[in-house]
Amino acid sequence: MSPDTDFLPTVNGKATVTIESCAPTLFMFMLNGKQEHGLLSLKKNGMKLEVYPPTMGTHKLQIFAKGNSEIYSSVLEYTLKCNFVDLSGRLPAELHQPVGPSWFSEQMGITKPSHPDPIIHTSDGRCSVSFGVEEGISVLASLHGDDGPVTEETQLRYIFQLNREKRTELKVQLPHAGKFALKIFVKKRQEQGNFVFVFNYLLCCANTKVNWPMFPESFGNWGQGNELLEPLSGVLPANRNVPFKLKLHGIAKALVKGQDTWPLTLNPEGYWEGSCSTTGCQEVYVMVLENANHNFYSYILKYKVNDQ
Repeated sequence: MSPDTDFLPTVNGKATVTIESCAPTLFMFMLNGKQEHGLLSLKKNGMKLEVYPPTMGTHKLQIFAKGNSEIYSSVLEYTLKCNFVDLSGRLPAELHQPVGPSWFSEQMGITKPSHPDPIIHTSDGRCSVSFGVEEGISVLASLHGDDGPVTEETQLRYIFQLNREKRTELKVQLPHAGKFALKIFVKKRQEQGNFVFVFNYLLCCANTKVNWPMFPESFGNWGQGNELLEPLSGVLPANRNVPFKLKLHGIAKALVKGQDTWPLTLNPEGYWEGSCSTTGCQEVYVMVLENANHNFYSYILKYKVNDQ
């Protein structure tokens, strides 16, 4: 355990606490009674906590641990003395504990993450995160920043999820520069109930030119192993011919529906390709026919068209 005093000064606006434990243990912290302003990462035998007090002065930091019991118990308490507030250390209010993958996320069915570290820096406002998913586990991800309106749509539509056989990829586009919490939830498919929060990443982007649109809306028929190459923007320009390219599995036909319908053709590389005019329509859909003997097309993707 470090530091081993109960009085803790911050250095450049930050205080760091590390704890070693004999076995994998869940930890949580509170700063002035709230689970805010800190990055807590679980280690195989312990944890690391970085705290950024939001104001100068003294602060109360409590650390709790949970072994095999259901209840967290208090293990440490510090008085923090802060003489400087690091504005660049401000964290999203929705950033929860723990940050980054660990033995706990592995225990919950998420393995071999592409990004083992808790913080992901992106210069262009985009990133791709992937991890193995144990059989029978469903994954849900959401994105949370502190600026701009927060709706269920904004939380989900800046992430495009690709489910391959035993691996899930999350493509992320940020709406603007700043810091975001990318939350990962899991649920056992056979069990009733809600998704359970497992961990989150802290995404950081300093590029003020970043202004990515949402991804298209995907429906339940967007199948496992499908890939979207273009268009990745969920908002299409008006009065344009827009190219489409997708990898779709187990279907007989695919088309794009706007004012008219445009068929997609299967190329030798296994991609469905074509283009669609956005003239005269507000929405564009990608539709598929799963059985050549039927004539019922199902919606898999929905795009909006920019106002003219």
